[in-house]
Amino acid sequence: MTRAFQDRPGIAVIGCGAWGRNHVRTLAALGILSAVHDADPLAARDAAELGGVPGLALEEILRDGTVSGVVIATPDATHAGIAARALEAGKHVLVEKPLAMSPADGAKLAALAGAAGLTLMAGHILLYHPGFLRLRDLVRDGTLGTVRHISSTRHHIARGAPRHALWDLGPHDVSMVLELTGALPESVHALAAAPLHDAPPQQVDMLLSFASGVSADISLSAIHPVKLHQITVAGSAAYGVFEDSLDWDEKVTVIRPGLEDPRPGAAPRREPEALGAAEPLRREIEAFLGAIEGGRAPASEVSEAVRVVVVLAAAEHSLTSGRTVILDRTGHDNLET
Repeated sequence: MTRAFQDRPGIAVIGCGAWGRNHVRTLAALGILSAVHDADPLAARDAAELGGVPGLALEEILRDGTVSGVVIATPDATHAGIAARALEAGKHVLVEKPLAMSPADGAKLAALAGAAGLTLMAGHILLYHPGFLRLRDLVRDGTLGTVRHISSTRHHIARGAPRHALWDLGPHDVSMVLELTGALPESVHALAAAPLHDAPPQQVDMLLSFASGVSADISLSAIHPVKLHQITVAGSAAYGVFEDSLDWDEKVTVIRPGLEDPRPGAAPRREPEALGAAEPLRREIEAFLGAIEGGRAPASEVSEAVRVVVVLAAAEHSLTSGRTVILDRTGHDNLET
């Protein structure tokens, strides 16, 4: 392989399913893809042909001194174990969401990365999306007034094996809500449904309450026939809406008046926000490369990723207990009902 950037890190992709192949394409386009690996030899062969690089065993990638970092896009339950092996081998790691399946495992990964001075980040891709970043700016610059409530909906049909909506879809929305609020919630309550027999919950609804008085609801469904990826911030002065399934000139809209307009029945006024099209995955990978090369920490750096896992674990605890979970900030594992 001839790299476009000879002085840039070599990156290998571990896991070459549908999303892993997107990483292969993007890294190959940047000229920094070194190798691929998948437990399925056919998937590995196809990804190697797509990226123009060798398909190697995992052990070979971890021993390869020309591989500076890895992207892990394997099944969720394997993320923490493979990430730990990669960090122990001295590799920088971008692991797809979720970082881990428990706060304790997330904290262990954070400690490993910190001790080795390595970059560890999660694939919370929407933190790199121009639409979400514009919505975040509307919150931060006061355009929406005081934030009162955040509502996030992620509905679509997930093909293939039944998905656990909380762990498969939830990291996206939790990461956005935490970025907008800048805090962990005080409490988490979750409800679930599993319409498919002998399958994990394919529909999950969460309610998060924050010390600031802000509340958030998150609706997740992997069996919905109509795709809807939308997050709405209800502010005192205006609403901000990011709808990712729309065209670029419609993805972000400010709607006035807000929750506290003194005029009863004021007609809503929609103000689309101009956005420049950009590929969030490429921006995420560029943030990973920048961190490896000594730049600033990426938006989805390890501490952010661990916080997302803390909220997801609290939601799962709520699902199994049927109760609201109170987050105890004195430790990653302390969840009270």
